[in-house]
Amino acid sequence: NLQVQATTQTIEVADTMINVALPAPSANIGSQAIQDLPINGRRFQDFATLTPTVQVDPSRGQLSFAGQRGVNGNIMVDGADYNQPFFGGIRGGERSNFNFTIPQSAVQEFQAVSGGYAAEYGRSTGGVLNVISKSGTNDYHGDAFYQNRNRALSADNPIFNRQPSESLQQFGGSVGGRVIRDRLFFFGAVEHQRANTPASVLFTALDSITPNDATQEAYNFFRGLQEDFTRENQATAVTGKGDYMFSKGHRLTFRYNHSRSNEPNSVTVGGA
Repeated sequence: NLQVQATTQTIEVADTMINVALPAPSANIGSQAIQDLPINGRRFQDFATLTPTVQVDPSRGQLSFAGQRGVNGNIMVDGADYNQPFFGGIRGGERSNFNFTIPQSAVQEFQAVSGGYAAEYGRSTGGVLNVISKSGTNDYHGDAFYQNRNRALSADNPIFNRQPSESLQQFGGSVGGRVIRDRLFFFGAVEHQRANTPASVLFTALDSITPNDATQEAYNFFRGLQEDFTRENQATAVTGKGDYMFSKGHRLTFRYNHSRSNEPNSVTVGGA
């Protein structure tokens, strides 16, 4: 006779790896977009505003990630720190936001990460802008450009009967190639801009004042301060880069950046 035996059941749970990390919201801007998209001022960092949640901080002109202050962002070029050491934000500082520090022609691509990035980037509660500069290749390539936005082609302001827009000239180029095929490469870029904007010092309150003997001297003094002047913005940026390729994919890179700006009358203060 066969007896009924107890039923046994075994459940095996295999080891599984569940990735609970959230993906970092990011956007890559490639060389084609950098070359073809229009941009006023040729500051490569302005392309980062094409990324959701990234905008320009209106108080300081720096990049704001996810609504945070611009000084909380982390800017890197070829993996190296490119932040202004005192104010924060991109090098050049908040007092030269209308100048460029790296020629646009020298930027290969960059990535804007607005949150959830790896801890290796550090020093930022806002976001990360990671820039990769161009290198030479086995083929020789170069480009040159000239852009001119002239105030003479603008219409006068109908209220003030003058031209308030700026005149801006920008020109430069880049060249790159090989020194030793498959081993040693070079790349260089230079850009320059010349801009001037008309401005005026006016004391409109004087129009409603009729001076007397006691106030005539002060009235004449302030009338004499009213004048037209020009705000200038001249900037130059140069980038040079050399790459040596070792075996097994290792690379030695040397990069040199130089920027210089001259902005007479560009910063003005006023008081009562």
